[in-house]
Amino acid sequence: MGIDTPTLDDRSYEEYLEQAKKLIPAYSDEWTDFNPHDPGITMLEVLAWVTETYTYQLDQITDEHREKYLQLMGHRKQLQEAASARLSLSPPEAASGTRLPAGTRFLVTDGTNDTYRFETDHDVVLTDATLDRIVTVDESGKTDNSQENATDGMFYRAFGNTVERGDTMYIGFDGDPFAESNSFTLVVEYHDDDLPEPTASPTGESFFEPSVELEWEYRPANGDSWVQLDVVADGTKSLYEGGAIELARREDSHGPPRQTAEAPNDVESSDLAWFRCRVETAGYEIPPQVDRIEPNVVEASHRATVSNEVLEQVAALGEPTALDGQTYETQHTPILWADVRVDGERFVEVPDFDASGPTDPHYVLDRETGEITFGDGERGRIPPSSATITADYVYGGGSDGNVSPSAGWQFEDPTKSLTETTSLGDIELTAAGAATGGSDRETISEALERVRQDLRTPHRGVTVDDYEAIASRTPGVRVGQTNVLVDGDRVIVVVVPYAPPDVSRPTPSDGFLDAVRRHVTDRAMLGDRVTVTGPTYVGLDITVSGQARPRYTENGYEEDVRAVIESYVHPLIGFDGEGWPFGRSLQTEAIADHVASLDGIDYVSDVDITAHGGAALEDAVAIGEQELFSVVNVSTNLTIPEADDGGRYP
Repeated sequence: MGIDTPTLDDRSYEEYLEQAKKLIPAYSDEWTDFNPHDPGITMLEVLAWVTETYTYQLDQITDEHREKYLQLMGHRKQLQEAASARLSLSPPEAASGTRLPAGTRFLVTDGTNDTYRFETDHDVVLTDATLDRIVTVDESGKTDNSQENATDGMFYRAFGNTVERGDTMYIGFDGDPFAESNSFTLVVEYHDDDLPEPTASPTGESFFEPSVELEWEYRPANGDSWVQLDVVADGTKSLYEGGAIELARREDSHGPPRQTAEAPNDVESSDLAWFRCRVETAGYEIPPQVDRIEPNVVEASHRATVSNEVLEQVAALGEPTALDGQTYETQHTPILWADVRVDGERFVEVPDFDASGPTDPHYVLDRETGEITFGDGERGRIPPSSATITADYVYGGGSDGNVSPSAGWQFEDPTKSLTETTSLGDIELTAAGAATGGSDRETISEALERVRQDLRTPHRGVTVDDYEAIASRTPGVRVGQTNVLVDGDRVIVVVVPYAPPDVSRPTPSDGFLDAVRRHVTDRAMLGDRVTVTGPTYVGLDITVSGQARPRYTENGYEEDVRAVIESYVHPLIGFDGEGWPFGRSLQTEAIADHVASLDGIDYVSDVDITAHGGAALEDAVAIGEQELFSVVNVSTNLTIPEADDGGRYP
């Protein structure tokens, strides 16, 4: 329960004066004139006024006080976020194979007099080859996803609906991406519109490292072998999210190419140049969903980098400040990141000088104003009067960077050379849409409200509910359901990863379990031994007997029966829509009721369940606290009456 903040300034000048007058007789019988002309009353009026001003000051808490309070609580105002946009580049043929480095700058106008600066987030190797086909090969066969990849509003599963070792995605180009360079860049736009956001950490920490392993290979047009590729950079985390992937030919530094398994005939016989991405170690919680894969695409963020800027000291009343508490300022604001040096020595940013010693190389940065303040010799070192103060910093961010899709984009320096015959201005720029994600820096009020909410959230594993809450908020992953079991000092955390409804057995990968384990262990009580594991699934073979309605016999009622049963027992959406609870028994009567609710079913006479695991009861299947259900097979034994039902069926 919180403590109400007292109101100290709750009495007025008149009340103070009246109270003082009432005390006069207790100290002097001779003082009988309480009118304003009396000199004593005049003095009391002055003192009452001074007292009122003091109590007013006591009751005032400024933003500076509130920010200090946040620091004492271990929090700071969250910085502004930089908007980002996806740009398609159309380079001239002569620029094919040229690397456009991270940090390349753009100027953006959006119908106002303001100009916004954006920078590329990653390198991109340009090519004149065009992506022509994308084919997925899995255990179910071959699927051509070329149309989905080229159409807005459509997405596809890169390795199919169930990802196993050996599943492969083929990407075909009408030219050789390695003709002019040993490297090549692909940008993946991940489809996550139907997925919850992974839990974000206020400190930016994330323990999740994918345990999935992918292998990239390349075969030139009309080639007779596949060359293994090096993954120079992977911003997608093995296709767990969107980002840029840079690939390099392995034969350039790791020996000759090697033969691998055969590709489909139409790939082998094609005159396209092919990349293929094969699953070597499976384990995706969510089969990778892709909106688009493209070359010549780059992400750009609303920010600009400044290197080695010489800072000017802030003058007070036209004169430089004293040596102690020197303040300098940057030319651009607001600041996202800074690295400050004094005569080449790197100083360290601190929130304040409270814990700084006389020789500590510390400074305090006001990110909104760009002011950099040094210590006074007692708390924080004083830079020499002749010192040169330099800074590398990044500025930008904020909601202003959310420019519209119609904004105008151009290179900041279009005359900069790409090759001997081309420059940046020869590249055509097309924004894929609006820049999004920009937000202003958090206000003090917003920060305090966030901290209040955070204080209500468990951060230490004391109770079972605490452990469940902590596990479900593991940064970087999507947790669908948890269950915690306690056996003495042993704490067993069972986690089910979030997965789409068509994934009937959501199973955490080793990387997923390791992320949850590290997050929970760091917050466990001293002495608790934490084990993190995935669920055990009890497979179900179900036979449904009864009668179907004749008017629905051609509408695939068998598939409807399986679908309604799978939905009912699904670990994340089953039972009451919140997911099937760990350890809850499955009643045959409940299955019958759900099947009978289908339009194509007249009635259900019997439900027979064979469980692969669990405990078979008379009319139910019981499972343990670490177990859930998955449907292996559903068969129907339904009679179909004559089509002429005499109006019995609606």
